Amino acid sequence: MTKLNELQKVRELYDLIGERGLYVSTNHDVFSEKPEEISVLQGAYKVPIIQPGSRAYNSALLFPTLTALMNHGTILVVGAPGIGKTTGLEFAGHFFSGTSLDDILEAEILGNPQLKTEDVVASLDTVKMVHDGIREVIPSKFLKCPVKIWDEVNRTPADLVSSAMKLVDTGKAVYQGALLQSPKGFLGATANYADEGTFQLTPPFLDRFDIAVMTTSPQPWDLRKIRGRGDEKLNGGLDKLLEIPEELRLDFEKIRHEINSMPEISDNGVSLVSAFADFLYGSIRYSEAASDSLTRATKGNAWQVNQDSATPGHFVDSPFTYTINELSVRTAKAMERYSKAFAWMNGKKQVELDDLKTVAPYLLWHKIQPTEKALTENPKYANDRIAFVGNLITKIETDYTELQGTEEWKNYCVALDALGEGRLFKGKLGEADVRKVVKNAIARIGGLDKPYALTLATHLASEYNNKYNGKTPSK
Repeated sequence: MTKLNELQKVRELYDLIGERGLYVSTNHDVFSEKPEEISVLQGAYKVPIIQPGSRAYNSALLFPTLTALMNHGTILVVGAPGIGKTTGLEFAGHFFSGTSLDDILEAEILGNPQLKTEDVVASLDTVKMVHDGIREVIPSKFLKCPVKIWDEVNRTPADLVSSAMKLVDTGKAVYQGALLQSPKGFLGATANYADEGTFQLTPPFLDRFDIAVMTTSPQPWDLRKIRGRGDEKLNGGLDKLLEIPEELRLDFEKIRHEINSMPEISDNGVSLVSAFADFLYGSIRYSEAASDSLTRATKGNAWQVNQDSATPGHFVDSPFTYTINELSVRTAKAMERYSKAFAWMNGKKQVELDDLKTVAPYLLWHKIQPTEKALTENPKYANDRIAFVGNLITKIETDYTELQGTEEWKNYCVALDALGEGRLFKGKLGEADVRKVVKNAIARIGGLDKPYALTLATHLASEYNNKYNGKTPSK
């Protein structure tokens, strides 16, 4: 028998979960290559057809899979009750970490108003405290389990959610002055849609989740396979179905090394994926309402007047006008991480721009809030935030493509090269010449009537100021 590599094992396990009827959904919404789309109902909907030789996935199983392969991945699963949110996390945790389902269930916590910090993080050993006067911290089962599942997290009071943010973000927690480290593995949380028993999850807490998916109920034809696995309330359990074939046991350190080592597609030394990710970040970040200073003209500084409450500014239809808030640094890092993981899952040798564009809606939808302008253009964005982000990325990509065809962009690239002593000038320019090139490029690109032009002009000024800080350019 031919020995499988780690990618082949992961794919086999992914397929195995569906074949055994443990988590069945043919709602394919993620594709390794852009699918062919067939219009139905006079163009009101589009039905995707997979490209030959490519792969299709269900996001509610794919992204828990990729998250489980990371050191401390975090994922939020949102949807209606009873459609498999928790089940998907449990099975992904079992098959992709090797942790027994019993251990996962024993450590799992259920959000409720009576939940305490001791249930989530740790408690003190009261026996040692009373008899020996020693304050010994005992980590909770939830903290110690490699697969941490927080079910119905939005039924947890806000103060406890706030105290758990470090744990969700880093896998670390502090209790009674002791710093605790959870083992490598993922943390998954589920949230039902809002009802009278839920609390509003705060933006800072949501930002701690690298990625989020919206689950849907199974298609009618999937119920046959779900019934086919048997009824555990009648047949006594799932032991046989939960067995992991020995030849499919994973080498997690090797997988993480392979994912981390994935190079990006590049052009003349420029990483195209990172360049677009930076442009995406900058396009959402800008706020005309925040300040007249370009340094402070960001959504994060629009704390009194935001995009909805501000009077119309100079820019009307730019991408930044469609979101209330901006993206965090942790989100920018997650874009690189999941682009690599998705490219690896598809057997690619390098990360391509399409990989980023495919995963980005799932990285951003739970973090950025659409403006009234966005909801007026498409009221369904109030429900389908994934589609909202996908459409926003298309707008940003249009700007990016148009920019790269301009002379102003070429001037910008030349100025960056002069500042970095790159392939064009190779350090041959004096300080006065560099200053002239940079000033010209700032004026040229700053003349474009686009908000990204302001960002790029400011970038050149920042690079120049850093390079010559405290120095007098030669004449």
